[in-house]
Amino acid sequence: MIRIMEIGKNITVSVTSLPTVNDVINQINNENNNDNSEQKKSNKQNNKKQSLKQEIEKSKNKLSKNEYKSAKSQYEQMTEHVKKLEEYKSNPYKFDNKGFLKNAADDKIRQQIINGRIQHLESEIKTFYDNIVKILSKVQ
Repeated sequence: MIRIMEIGKNITVSVTSLPTVNDVINQINNENNNDNSEQKKSNKQNNKKQSLKQEIEKSKNKLSKNEYKSAKSQYEQMTEHVKKLEEYKSNPYKFDNKGFLKNAADDKIRQQIINGRIQHLESEIKTFYDNIVKILSKVQ
């Protein structure tokens, strides 16, 4: 969660990690599913809640060039991984190009393979998010 607080003439950015990977996924989905006009409208109503993408852009001049590029890249990778995760959850067999699911001994093994892939993608999403939070926390 990102909070923007105005203190005098200075704007302070407060970045806190979201507690679970599902919170991160929901935030990214909400950011990417809202069109710009809806997002601007919701930001005007509650200017303390900005999207992570907006916060990265807003911090551009306060971060070094490498930090900004890193945060932006991490955000793009995180978004791609959220998409991959959702696609995989909807149809794991579509992504079974090595035949692990098809050739699994039984349903229990098959489910373990699916769960392992889901956990791996979720941990990568959380890592990307945590890295962005670390970068943005330098803005304070």
